[in-house]
Amino acid sequence: MNLNTPAPPLSGTMDVDEFMAFLETRPDEERWDLIEGAAVKMAPQSYAGQRIAYNLCQLLNTAFGARRLDLFAYIDAGVRSPGVRNFQPEPNVVVVPGIAGYDLYSERFRLVAEVLSPTNTRQEIDLKLLRYREAPDNQYAVVIEPREFRVEIYCKRVDWQPAILTNADDPIEMPEFGLRCRVADLYVGTPLDPLAARVI
Repeated sequence: MNLNTPAPPLSGTMDVDEFMAFLETRPDEERWDLIEGAAVKMAPQSYAGQRIAYNLCQLLNTAFGARRLDLFAYIDAGVRSPGVRNFQPEPNVVVVPGIAGYDLYSERFRLVAEVLSPTNTRQEIDLKLLRYREAPDNQYAVVIEPREFRVEIYCKRVDWQPAILTNADDPIEMPEFGLRCRVADLYVGTPLDPLAARVI
């Protein structure tokens, strides 16, 4: 059995309360998303994928600090959309305002980012993107391919029209957050980082 292959959906009618009860029965090291009423086991993220998520959090949190914004970027935190009972994923990066509380999810997120794994399907990602765009407070949804320079940025300010960035020097600009960087900055410390390749 391939341990990196997500389990098939358990149910297409599960709501968030049932999902939370289900999570209590699972080992802590497992990561599950509730997508359209189906509990889906997520494959473990590679070290490169984890580094990309860390890099994005660091870039965002540095920008927030410079502008004194009451925002913080977290890794692998749960989100919900108000009024949607069959959706509770755990994006790789989540931006949430205010003091960190004891909740396991937030409905007030401002950005979500998904770092793809080989087992992600386009259908799954598109379903998530649909829900992320519907969330009233959200401003950005980002999809990152860890094995090549490819960053999809969906921004509320431009009616969620995607910007597809495929060059290392393409700029990433999020003026709401004071963030300006390059695509390559997300890939620092991964096999796509030219400096890392030289060290290897």
